[in-house]
Amino acid sequence: MQDNLILGVMGHIDHGKTSLVRALNGFWGDERKDEKERGITLDLSFSNLSNGERNIAFIDVPGHEKLVKNMIAGAFGLDYGMLVIAANDGIMPQTLEHLRIASLLGISDFVVAISKVDLADKAEVVVLKEQIQNLFSQFNTLKYQIFEVSFYDEASVENLKQALFELPKKIHRDLGFFRYYIDRIFVIKGSGCVVSGTLLDGNLTCDQKVWCCNLDRLIGIKNIQCHGEFVNEAKSGQRVALNLSGVSHHELKRGDLLTKKGYLRGFDRIEVALEMFVEIPHNAEVNFFIGALKMPCRVLFLDKNYATLKLKNPVYSIFNERFILRDDKQTLGGGRVLSPIVDPMKKSQKLEFLKMLDEGNLKGAFEILLQAHKKGFGLISASQRFGISQIEALKIAKEIPQCFVSEKNLVVYPKKAEELLREIILVILQKNPNALLSSALLCQKQSWVANDFAQSLLDKLLKEGVLQKNDSFYVSPKAKIGKIEDYLYRTIYALLQNQGFEPMAPYNLYDSLDIDRKSGDEVFKKLTREKKIVRLNHKLFICTQSLTQLLGAMREIIKNEGYLDLNNFKVHFNLSRKYLIAYLDYLDSFGDILNTNGKRTLKSC
Repeated sequence: MQDNLILGVMGHIDHGKTSLVRALNGFWGDERKDEKERGITLDLSFSNLSNGERNIAFIDVPGHEKLVKNMIAGAFGLDYGMLVIAANDGIMPQTLEHLRIASLLGISDFVVAISKVDLADKAEVVVLKEQIQNLFSQFNTLKYQIFEVSFYDEASVENLKQALFELPKKIHRDLGFFRYYIDRIFVIKGSGCVVSGTLLDGNLTCDQKVWCCNLDRLIGIKNIQCHGEFVNEAKSGQRVALNLSGVSHHELKRGDLLTKKGYLRGFDRIEVALEMFVEIPHNAEVNFFIGALKMPCRVLFLDKNYATLKLKNPVYSIFNERFILRDDKQTLGGGRVLSPIVDPMKKSQKLEFLKMLDEGNLKGAFEILLQAHKKGFGLISASQRFGISQIEALKIAKEIPQCFVSEKNLVVYPKKAEELLREIILVILQKNPNALLSSALLCQKQSWVANDFAQSLLDKLLKEGVLQKNDSFYVSPKAKIGKIEDYLYRTIYALLQNQGFEPMAPYNLYDSLDIDRKSGDEVFKKLTREKKIVRLNHKLFICTQSLTQLLGAMREIIKNEGYLDLNNFKVHFNLSRKYLIAYLDYLDSFGDILNTNGKRTLKSC
């Protein structure tokens, strides 16, 4: 199987980036009319070089200072950077800025191509190499190797080409789903909308639907191309063109994110670790770059290392994702997303949380989240929140003492949550000694409670003697219930009889009795089968005796007043509109009733 590398070709304008790519693979990147007229690369250019075993995708980025935003769009998802420095010009402003941007984006390995060596003498090249060494010494983590190249010397080009083929393969993480920032959109006659981008964090097949986060909808794939060849599956780390269906090229824009539905949520605030080249004030408005997306944002410093970014629109970022901050003139800095899902915390707690995330101490971060979320926090978004799978997140959570981990519901509960639920149970029993407690009831009453968490506490209270068991229910020692089935039947039927023409909706009735919905529904079904109650709609069940009495009264109104409508019905029975309409609709089901524009009359024989 052929492996793939993505190589970003960067450097100052006129240092020969496009010419170098052409020398390596024969592709001339400046295809647009305005690029040919001006003799410079204005936007991203894509090509590749293959030897059968290794495929190298080149992203040639613009070198002009006014086009850095286009350069950044192409610099995300790179395996290696190829920094081109002309021997006759040396290190220039965009050389440094491109290297800074690449380092902020986590590109740690570089091939430095000293181009145009035929235009400089050997002494100048030696000095330039020393300057390159000094340049890279400003960045602690960057590794590089230098090659001298002349476009007129095939041996120097071949030497560079061979070195590129021998670059070690990069390992791409797999979050269990793919991400794909669109960096180009165009139309092919007969095919429709086509987009290109780098496939991040997962694989993609033709039979999949892709979720466009920015459009909030599913889009189909007609076909997939990698380096001009149609494929059934694209791998993480490849440059990929997608021929899309169900969307117009007018609807999409550079920076839109395609992914798998249900895996990412968008937020207009994220919390980040910063690495700044330029000092900026608190609440400064800058340009935020992530993937191929550019967006205005405000930087709200928490301290010199951490900040909240307040964004113009929601972004669908993930933990440890890299970003760049710029103004209209220069790269200010950048950093890593630490918290793509912002949690409500005190500032001191938040700073401790971000420090834990920054250091990769996820157990410590979980413990802080448990302090902040008294009712537990979810692990369903573990891949977005922490860059790990749900299984890994559960494993970390289980290492934390005095917490309950709901594996089925992917929720971690602190000790405080158990105390809170215990208090809720005691209040229920105080108000209603005959409450029929169950895990289902507690989940029904408290949306934050998971079934297994509730069951665990009920069993603990049973062991402590706070509760007793009656059938499958947990009850107060003071309860006077007897056989559960008889109690439910007797109590629900008596309530419905007492409520007459204004019976409670089933779910409200269950809440008042403190019983779970399934148990209550069984009683309603039995009473309906026995024809003791009649179902008028999904929220209205009335005792048969009360309904018969009401229908008789409604017919009397027709006989006495000539008709029955909402108005005169209301005069005789001061009921709410929902009851009046339901009873009138039921009356319409009888064959001797005629409804003419809302007036009910008796049909003539």
